[in-house]
Amino acid sequence: MATKMSQDELGVLDPETYANGNPKTFGLPLEAFRYLRTQEPVCRHAFPDDPLLLDEVFVISRHEDIEMVDRDSETFAANRGVVNFWAFAPLGEAIGAPAMLTQDGEAHRSTRRIVNRVFTPKWVKQLEEKFRNYAVAVIEPALAKDEPFNFIEEIAHVMPMQALGDVLGVPEQDRPKFFHWVDQFAAPFDTRITPNFEAVGTAIMELYAYAIELEQLRRENPGDDVMSRLAEAQLTEGEIRGNVALLASGAAESTRTSLGHGLHELMRRPDQMALLREHADDIPLSVAQEIVRISSPFTHLCRTVTTDIEMHGVELAEGSIVAMMFAAGNFDTDAFEDPDQFDIMRQPNPHLSFGRGPHSCLGKHVAALEIKILLEELLKRTKAIEPAGPISYIRDAYSRGVYELPVKMTPA
Repeated sequence: MATKMSQDELGVLDPETYANGNPKTFGLPLEAFRYLRTQEPVCRHAFPDDPLLLDEVFVISRHEDIEMVDRDSETFAANRGVVNFWAFAPLGEAIGAPAMLTQDGEAHRSTRRIVNRVFTPKWVKQLEEKFRNYAVAVIEPALAKDEPFNFIEEIAHVMPMQALGDVLGVPEQDRPKFFHWVDQFAAPFDTRITPNFEAVGTAIMELYAYAIELEQLRRENPGDDVMSRLAEAQLTEGEIRGNVALLASGAAESTRTSLGHGLHELMRRPDQMALLREHADDIPLSVAQEIVRISSPFTHLCRTVTTDIEMHGVELAEGSIVAMMFAAGNFDTDAFEDPDQFDIMRQPNPHLSFGRGPHSCLGKHVAALEIKILLEELLKRTKAIEPAGPISYIRDAYSRGVYELPVKMTPA
């Protein structure tokens, strides 16, 4: 048996672990994940002296266990208001902003049905032309500079902002301020983005206030977007606030993160980049799925145990918080062949990044389409994409953001 590792040695819930991640292992602590899966598949982490974090959580690291927890909302509840291992959150009944992510049962199904009416195959298909226009609009100015640039700032941040603005129904002139608020509370532990927790609170309150304004706008001027459906359903103000915060932060952050990690890995792996260029006219959907797997945009989500249970010899009392460590499950050798390898043609790919249970990501097809289209338009316009400096990561143990990815692109 391996020597027992301490919480500090593991570091899987330590922002510094991800800020200083090894680019050769996708910025992830793969050795620590491997230890957890094989030696302590239910591992207690305690934070008794940090008022910003929960007192304790139990990290679940095996793919099979994470999928089981995610599917069993009766035993592992989402509606107790705990989203991650932070002691604060912008969602939940307790703060008057319930969202799909913090609902279970009929309340969850009802809200999900409302939003799901937008995500039809026909509607997703209609987004393709808009997404291509956005991709071209962000790629061509970056290429015209004819000098190295930060891919995150110039492309990976802008593309999701425009795409999600359309999906959600945010007027174009409001999108910069809208996503500025999202950035502030999506990375609360990185002072390069959020100077202090006062700024986090301000951003959340401003986003909440805007959500109500947007709901009124779409009530008066409905469109084919998510907010119009929410306005039509006459949800409470709290539900409007919570779901706007959820959809904005989840969709924008996850796509931006995936694009950053994905391009970095393609530059590290010339064989995979060459293979991608062979399919540049119609990139297979397997590419986006593999990028999302190795990116693991959100390392974990939490659930609350509703009854005393035992998992792998560990007693979990009612009220215990378990953290489904998606990032660990996405590299489980029991679920993936050679999981530490980046393989854009990987099939099957049962990654956990979009969730596997009733709370699985509603917009996963939109996110995959966005990644596919951006890469297609990028490859059409370049004959070489090379690193122009080291990648740097966001300081956070929940959101797996890329802060900077300097690149040099040679136009085709």
